[in-house]
Amino acid sequence: MDIVSLGGETAALDADHGFDAETFKEFISFDVGDGDPIYYHSVGKLYRQPGGEIIAGVEALVSNRLVKMEGNKAEAICRTLVIYRDHDTGKVLQQDDGSHIIREYPYIVARFELKDKRLVIHTEGLSGPHQKGHYGLARVSNDKVFAQRCGATTFFYWTLYGEVETPIGKVWFNEAYNGSTAPDVPDVMVMNRYGTLPAFAGMGDGFMQTTAARIDSYEQLPEHLREYVAKYAPSHCAPPVDDAEIETLKEKYLGDHPPEAPKSAAPDKLSNEQIAEVVGGYFSCLRNMEVDALLELFSEDALSWDPVGTPPMLVRDKSTNYFKALSGFFEKMALTEDDMFVAGNEAAVRWTGVAKLRSKEKELTFEGVSVFTVNSDGLISSIRSYWDKKTLMSSL
Repeated sequence: MDIVSLGGETAALDADHGFDAETFKEFISFDVGDGDPIYYHSVGKLYRQPGGEIIAGVEALVSNRLVKMEGNKAEAICRTLVIYRDHDTGKVLQQDDGSHIIREYPYIVARFELKDKRLVIHTEGLSGPHQKGHYGLARVSNDKVFAQRCGATTFFYWTLYGEVETPIGKVWFNEAYNGSTAPDVPDVMVMNRYGTLPAFAGMGDGFMQTTAARIDSYEQLPEHLREYVAKYAPSHCAPPVDDAEIETLKEKYLGDHPPEAPKSAAPDKLSNEQIAEVVGGYFSCLRNMEVDALLELFSEDALSWDPVGTPPMLVRDKSTNYFKALSGFFEKMALTEDDMFVAGNEAAVRWTGVAKLRSKEKELTFEGVSVFTVNSDGLISSIRSYWDKKTLMSSL
């Protein structure tokens, strides 16, 4: 069994990270509670980098229980479920076979130790499903944890960086957490994660941002989340009970046939031919400068990076009139598809363009690649185009 090891103790032994005996107890209570299960409910978004296109909504449920507190040491057992949702409808994202797109941590054991003015955290946990539905075991050590008091509020912040070799190449992440605790104010935790996108989101890097609120009883969690857990992930209504359950989970999830991800009726999916037709309609309308028909191909919140590296434009924003402004500036902006490749709900098109300003006689030929995302309604929700805009405009 392969075990991924991340992090380590890198700070100087006499480093002052703001911890003392009192702050240590505050952090333990904040992070994992005082003995009874506590919960953190997170909501946020997953974005593509660069550009900031929203890929998915993110909802997570973390359940923690403190099981041991002795002097400068503590131990907790935890469980985490991350659910990816459509950022517009809130529906759980699914694979083609109906499997829900989730990330699950069936157990995490966290051990905390106060070393002078530093806090060191060691964790071991299962995570998955990864490639081919398998789960993995990871051990993480981290001493980049800091505390700072401001009046009655104590702020905690910590980071974790990792790189992991996988069958499809190296993946990396950099997570930054910020939390605060104060009397009579709900505890809050913010997580920012940069790194390789999860497999369902395609190639490249992304940015995830979530905000979590501490909730002291399962019954106080949002009803929709409790309904999902009850139907699809009942073990996540509480953290693991003890070491015996953890050993059972290891045997269950690290075997050759781990539990499958929750599944429901497969989502409606456009065929490759339907996606190609929508994208082909875009090029046809653009060649003929049919602005109104062109706009009808886009969803209300569709974004265009034209080219990638420039700020995204809201295609149907009436204040900018993206395509109408284009038709007013250019007499011709004719793009012809050279090659089109469709995969999932995206199409990548290599094209050749001919451009002519209304104010000049000169025509120029240029090339580029555009990647289209088409939603389940058959509307274009994003375009990411790669071409040399600066050279074209300076040559016209």
